[in-house]
Amino acid sequence: MAPRTASLDDSNPAAFVDSDDGVERITFFTNPFKVSYYSSLYLRERIRSTVGYIVQYPQTLAYSVALGTIYTGLHFVAGPHTEIFHRTDSWIGWHLYWIFLGVLSSIGLGAGLHTFVLFLGPHIARVTLTAQECSGTAFAVHGPGAFRCIAVGSTSATFLAIMRKVIFESLCWGAGTAIGELPPYFIARAASAAGKGNTEYQRLRHKANSGGSLSFKDRALLNIYSLLKRFGFAGILVFAAIPNPLFDLAGITCGHFKVPFWTFFGATFIGKSIFKSSIQTAMVVTAFSKEMIAVILSFLDYVSPRVRDMAEHIFNKQVAALTTPTSSGFTRTGRESILNSSDSTSSSTSSLSFLGSVWNTCISIMLIYFVISTLETFAQSYLEEVKSWGQNQLAKVGSLQKSSADRNDDSN
Repeated sequence: MAPRTASLDDSNPAAFVDSDDGVERITFFTNPFKVSYYSSLYLRERIRSTVGYIVQYPQTLAYSVALGTIYTGLHFVAGPHTEIFHRTDSWIGWHLYWIFLGVLSSIGLGAGLHTFVLFLGPHIARVTLTAQECSGTAFAVHGPGAFRCIAVGSTSATFLAIMRKVIFESLCWGAGTAIGELPPYFIARAASAAGKGNTEYQRLRHKANSGGSLSFKDRALLNIYSLLKRFGFAGILVFAAIPNPLFDLAGITCGHFKVPFWTFFGATFIGKSIFKSSIQTAMVVTAFSKEMIAVILSFLDYVSPRVRDMAEHIFNKQVAALTTPTSSGFTRTGRESILNSSDSTSSSTSSLSFLGSVWNTCISIMLIYFVISTLETFAQSYLEEVKSWGQNQLAKVGSLQKSSADRNDDSN
């Protein structure tokens, strides 16, 4: 949707537009107020376009509102369905949480929040450690009684059993990462339909055809474009199935070459949700298994006994922070263990508190970086729209002037 003239006059974004070389890059640290303002204008236009798209289907909207109203109203009516609704809401909310984290991980053209490292990875590690402490997987992973052994040894803590315990969260996270790859695809597809195309791809092709020297990065990008154009579904699937920080280029390329939506999203969904997330989950489960930890400690003991003792001490403290077995056969969370521990463990508690503070600080820094990067992306997209809008207006004026000149020539 073209930006409104009023917003153009008020903020004067044309000052950041170079008609020859593209849009000048603005950052939050150099222009915080302009980045915030342009990003808010971009969000406003996206919300308006989304609302306009939804109201085009009034029947679907009416059915959705009616079903949502009925479902919400039944929550306030006591009956045998109350417990079922409660469990359903808890299950849906839990899996939507992981889908949302997956979207955050891949959205933002490379500036996504690394939610696997921050959330899903630690969750899988905690499930693995708890399963080993409980000698089975008979425990809940969310809710009030999460990570408490229900019956020690009632099931086996095998690799497959732990994988089954975390696979749905992993698949939901992977599905979210696939959804987060859609904005670059739609943006590039819309630009291609408007005749603007992929300027980066065109620049590299022109540079390569003219005999110019390409850097290693430029050659890699050009090869990615060529491979995706040639292999289609299979190429997208391979790129999505492996850890690939350049996958945003795949979405842009597929949009530029107008690859069908279901071809792009289907390959991305299968690659990220089924293959990539499962591989990463299996790696975390293996890394935190007793066998792998024993191998690592044995190797460290060969290198240096002191390093081995230090690593084992740190690992044991982390295990104690996650799951602490009690005499009753249940497990307590790290917070409960700290509150109920004796004075002899005060030094361990302070160490865990320090590590927790460092971890929370790192998470806060990454969250701030993610928000700033997202705002800069929105602001830059708005300036691109301003440039496109201005070029279209100039083209219309030129066309009108040419038509007027042709009519004058005919009249003469």
